[in-house]
Amino acid sequence: MPIDIILWAVAAGIAGFAVGYFWDEIKAWATQAVRAILNGINWAVEVTSDALTYLVRQGIRIYKKVEVYVKNVASGGIRREYRQELISETEIPGDILSQLNAKGQLLMMRTST
Repeated sequence: MPIDIILWAVAAGIAGFAVGYFWDEIKAWATQAVRAILNGINWAVEVTSDALTYLVRQGIRIYKKVEVYVKNVASGGIRREYRQELISETEIPGDILSQLNAKGQLLMMRTST
């Protein structure tokens, strides 16, 4: 049993000496690794605008469309993202459905003249 304790003490001393001897190289490598990780994260950070929600009617189909604008913080590039989902008329409140029908009739009257 005392040999195990002495062996651990010697190993800890060697490890401590090695860390002390190579400390500058270890610190430079760790700094470079952290910098690379942060640069990778910063490139991926994006902010979004408030979501805009639409009901879109195409023929007899009605779609729910959600749209946001996305800006990449690092590059400054802006793009538009949207999702569109087909919904049934039973999911739409009555007042909004009547608005859609009225606007659809108005559009049909404009295109027929």
